Formats: sequence, structure tokens, C-alpha cells
Amino acid sequence: MAAALGLLVVVWSATALATWADARHELDELLDGHLAQAAALLVVQQAHEIEELQEDEDNHERRGVDAPSLHRYAPKAAFQVWHEGQLVLRSSGAPAQPMGPDGQHFSQGFETITIAGERWRVFTTRGAEQDVQVYVAEMVDYATAPPIW
Repeated sequence: MAAALGLLVVVWSATALATWADARHELDELLDGHLAQAAALLVVQQAHEIEELQEDEDNHERRGVDAPSLHRYAPKAAFQVWHEGQLVLRSSGAPAQPMGPDGQHFSQGFETITIAGERWRVFTTRGAEQDVQVYVAEMVDYATAPPIW
């Protein structure tokens, strides 16, 4: 009887652990998908704005723009848009250097990096013309924290 009960506890524990690991993996995939979609929206938006900037470039010096923080969780997410190697748009919490490993650009895909002592999950992509690079990031601890009900 004790052996059967012990076996039941071991099997139940193994099943619970496997279920937790699978759920965690699926959550990570979902959050990565969210970052990729946000980056795609920024690429499309920025392509139009870059055309307007190029038309006005003769009259104005190109400067980066800091987007306002619109939500109380905004410091937990960040984005940057680079055009021809220059930062043209960033969220209020994003650094001025690229959100790649060691502050360097990286080509495309997902990275987990440290910015100011915090771990961030970053997705980067390029525009169709390859002169636009977009970074979208979310704090790792925030993305994987259990919900507060």
C-alpha cells in the first residue's frame, strides 16, 4: 500500500512538473509572438514616417523622438526604431544605445539581454529596405511573473 501511494506521488509530481514546463514554454512563445507583432507594426508605421522625414530633411536636422509613457506598465516594455544607424524613435524607458547584446545591434530574432541590471527579452527586425531596424522588448521578470488576482 505504501509503495503504491509512493509511486502515485512520484507519477503525479512528474506529471505536474512536465505540465508546468510545457505551460511555461507556451507562455514564452506567446510573449515572443507579441513582441514580433509589435515590431511589425512599428516597421510599417516607420516606413511611412521615414518617407516624410526624407522629404523634410533639407529643412530640418534629423533628431530622435522619445515616445510618451501612456500606461502604468509602460516601464516594463520598451521599443526603439533606428533608421540608417540613427535612433529616430524610442519609448520613454528605452536606452539611447541599441537594445542588443552589449549595446550593439544584432541582425534579427530574439535575445535575452541585461539593461541597467534588469533582464529584458528583445525582438529585433528590419524593414523591407533593410535601413530600418526595430527593437521591441519586455522585462523578463514582468513577462514571466504570475498574475496577481
